[in-house]
Amino acid sequence: MAAAGWAVALAVAASVLVALRLDGPPFFDNEGRYAEVAREMVVLGDYATPHLDFALFLNKPPLVYWLAALLFRVTGPSEWARLVSVAAGAITLFATCRLGALLYGEAAGLVAGLALATSLGFVLEARTLRPDMLLTAAVVVALWCWRRAVAADGRRGWWLAGMYAALGTGVLTKGLVPIVVFGIPVTLVTLRDEGWRGFGRLRPGLGVAALAVLVLPWHVLAAVRHPGFAWDYVVNQHQLFFLDRKLPRDSSGDPLAFFWAAYAGRAAPWILLGPLTLAEAMRGARGETTGAPRETALVWAWAAGLLLFFSCAPSRLEHYGMPALPAAALLAARVWQRARAGALGAQAWTVLVGVGVAVVVAGAVGLVVGRRLLGEVYWIAQAPELSGLMWLAGVLMVAAGIGIALAASRRHGGALLGVLAATGAAGAAVVVRAEVVVGPLFSWQPVAAALATTPAGTDVVFEAPEEYQIVGGLAFYARRRITLLEPPGFVPPTYLAGQTDDMFVSRT
Repeated sequence: MAAAGWAVALAVAASVLVALRLDGPPFFDNEGRYAEVAREMVVLGDYATPHLDFALFLNKPPLVYWLAALLFRVTGPSEWARLVSVAAGAITLFATCRLGALLYGEAAGLVAGLALATSLGFVLEARTLRPDMLLTAAVVVALWCWRRAVAADGRRGWWLAGMYAALGTGVLTKGLVPIVVFGIPVTLVTLRDEGWRGFGRLRPGLGVAALAVLVLPWHVLAAVRHPGFAWDYVVNQHQLFFLDRKLPRDSSGDPLAFFWAAYAGRAAPWILLGPLTLAEAMRGARGETTGAPRETALVWAWAAGLLLFFSCAPSRLEHYGMPALPAAALLAARVWQRARAGALGAQAWTVLVGVGVAVVVAGAVGLVVGRRLLGEVYWIAQAPELSGLMWLAGVLMVAAGIGIALAASRRHGGALLGVLAATGAAGAAVVVRAEVVVGPLFSWQPVAAALATTPAGTDVVFEAPEEYQIVGGLAFYARRRITLLEPPGFVPPTYLAGQTDDMFVSRT
């Protein structure tokens, strides 16, 4: 089988496993809003104008709503709408394999796909209904098409068209974010390799045309239909959001340390290998060498560029690092490639032995104090199974650390690959089970079930926080509009000017 065929097989097999029991847990509140907007598209028959709780909701571009609504038309409203993210994950896996093949060779490309498929964050995001898996797929496909275009003697235009089509899909998923995430590494590498003239070879006119065809129709229609949308979308949802000055103040950014720690956790266990490629990336960034170091510099520019960009944004959320997850997998594949070739070096193997020991210690600490620390969190008592899962995670870390240390002491790259892949797969299973256990605590489904027992015609009033969108999950499971009590000091987005009387019950 050709390498591309193996990439397809890996993507399909991983997606089947990820999709097992996809209907559990019920939608968390961060998923419910997307599910409810999609459901209301089907109910209202209006696919051009998103609604939430049957009120205008234009905070996000519509692609994830459209895809979920398409599934709802076939299956009815259910958690199986997460298949949107599963499919995006399959595309991401395939594109990562093919991009890795371009950068480091076919075998390394497949290893990169395996690493991504067994990363904790990938499995979780592929089982979550929100735009971020689609965004990640768009970025990876765009980068793959770009590298193919750079390397192509013929059909360059087709690969560039694919690149711009992927970016357009990303814009319909999450606004201008994919342009930035893609643009940082491409700009740096193009300047290094070709200077300013290299941007002309990317045919920007083709990009403008492709993006206009894909992106403009919905945005123009929304702007014409709904005065105030254009300002809210361009200024409020992008510029002011980045600066954490958006109105309404319906989200709170995560601390910088938590953002970086969340990325490391999502990229686990493969994040352990990434730092071993930093020296090579520095050589490649200076352009003093040819071949793999230059490609490693590209991958580092991708990951570091995204993480540093969002580090500058007070509004950052932990999952914003998701589009850099394939970069961590590619760096891990490069370490494996160097290990197989005997080029890793004694110092790197020694570092890996130390990493294994550190993982053993961390796991042992978790076994000793993990349950006590969990017990200090007030809601853990409502999910007692988490204590057992904490113990299991500690055992897994100890076993993984021992395996890493043994493989590194023997300088066996294949064994190291096997240990990390098994650890990632087992760890993902533990985390998915933890999600199922806490599902009733973070989903509106139990509340909706309780409401279903009230007499017909009972009014339900929801005291909405400023992030009133969280009512989406309740509306989805209740299959009805929920009356909202106006949040104190609420400042509506400009496209809702004059319409809030129909959305909220006044406090006065």
